[in-house]
Amino acid sequence: MANPQVPGIYVAEQKYVLNPLRIDRKCLAGFVGIAEKGPLHTPIQIASFDEYLKTFGTFDTAGNLPFSIYNFFKCGGAECVVVRTANEKHAKKAKLELKCAEGGSVTFEALSEGAWGNHVTARIWHEIDKGTNDDEPETFFSVSLSCKGANENYLHLSMNPSSGRYFLSHINQRSRLCSVSSNNAKGIIKTVFSEHASGGKDGIAEMTAGDFIGEYKGLNQYRALGALESRDDISIIAVPDISWLFTQAGLDETEREQAMFAVHAAMINQAERFPGRFAILDAPSHLDNIKIMSWAKRFDSSSAAAYYPHIDMIDPLDRTGAKTVRIPPSGAICGSISAIDSQKGIFHAPANALLHGAVGLANQITDSEFETLYPAGINLLRYFPGKGIKIWGARTLCSDPSWRFINVRRTFSAICRSLKIGTQWAVFETNDKKLWKRVVRQVSGFLLDLWMEGYLAGSTPEQGYYVRCDDELNPPENIDSGILTFTVGLAITKPAEFFNIAITAEKDGASVYINED
Repeated sequence: MANPQVPGIYVAEQKYVLNPLRIDRKCLAGFVGIAEKGPLHTPIQIASFDEYLKTFGTFDTAGNLPFSIYNFFKCGGAECVVVRTANEKHAKKAKLELKCAEGGSVTFEALSEGAWGNHVTARIWHEIDKGTNDDEPETFFSVSLSCKGANENYLHLSMNPSSGRYFLSHINQRSRLCSVSSNNAKGIIKTVFSEHASGGKDGIAEMTAGDFIGEYKGLNQYRALGALESRDDISIIAVPDISWLFTQAGLDETEREQAMFAVHAAMINQAERFPGRFAILDAPSHLDNIKIMSWAKRFDSSSAAAYYPHIDMIDPLDRTGAKTVRIPPSGAICGSISAIDSQKGIFHAPANALLHGAVGLANQITDSEFETLYPAGINLLRYFPGKGIKIWGARTLCSDPSWRFINVRRTFSAICRSLKIGTQWAVFETNDKKLWKRVVRQVSGFLLDLWMEGYLAGSTPEQGYYVRCDDELNPPENIDSGILTFTVGLAITKPAEFFNIAITAEKDGASVYINED
């Protein structure tokens, strides 16, 4: 508004902007599993497999997590959140204690728990700085740290806390291998040619279902799967190392299956409690078809889907490329879903997608097995000659036909989440018919855009959705209580699973009629 020239009242118009309603195509996956190194029970977001290698280590681990993350990015995943888990009572950091010339010692401790820290090697050598003729010579030292090809060199360090190259602050601010602490260190660290750290333990041999499930108690108080509850932007979750529980000694087969079921149930529980979250389950590979059907029937949720069988990928540690590794499919599935969400939209069924990197299947599914397993809610992976291995199914584990398909459940959740966020502007507004019309106008415009993009079914917008906000939904007693109610009806597109083909012979030839069922 221009500066007023004469006394008076001036009115400046300000455009009222509603919060935009939109569907976020970003699909962030959350993984929990066993890694070589990295912080325990801490959600770390990564955008490439190289970032995973820097934080969580290589394929040199007993778990499936690195292979799953590799396949996630191979199949088109963009970003994911990784949580490393272990039994923290048994997981230990490797340490190396070095003596000082005048007493005390200095301890080098690996940055995270795990046997990887036992490969950390330290080398110490001394240097004498004579300075000028009037100065008294000072002895400095240098440190070289190495671990599995990673090398760090810290030169010309001092034991003097007032020095700019004080060894504690200098190393602790820079090292990706160790932290350093002083134990009443006096004098310079003694020369060491090569010393290995020791005492590092992975803490995975003692793992139980509780170490995968974890807990969430609030800010910075969470473990394992519970750590994913600290974020509300995660769309799909997977725990590819559940099969590790089946290797535990001291448990019979029934106890092992109960432990695996407990983790799967915890995943589903979290997905149902968080709007827009979906659980990807790996069907146990050791079960036969009958037992897999029984396993699937134990769940009844529209917020989870199961995939079978396990897949084979080329062993990244084998230079010849002849060896393969058998892993759960959840990592590749999450990558495919993430790619489909970003390229086509969440309303597209995550099926008929090629699993890049998969070179084989644990079991070849026959047509008769498919007819048995798929109706039970098991999404199968099938090999097609000349095309590769594809996801052949898009069903949830829900018995309700309304929520049979993954894309229907996820689309509905995404729309609900968008409506919740995008209509918060109406809070504290005057609850009258003008507000109702504004809400209907905004939501209707949002749903019209979705219908035009293909999210909603119907040949006309009226067949795809409706929005209602009137006197019947908002009686005087609700208005007095500050309650605004509006209803939305949605007809979400469903995938065409089956086609009925009828061939009818006619006088001049044959006619083909295709009907979707």
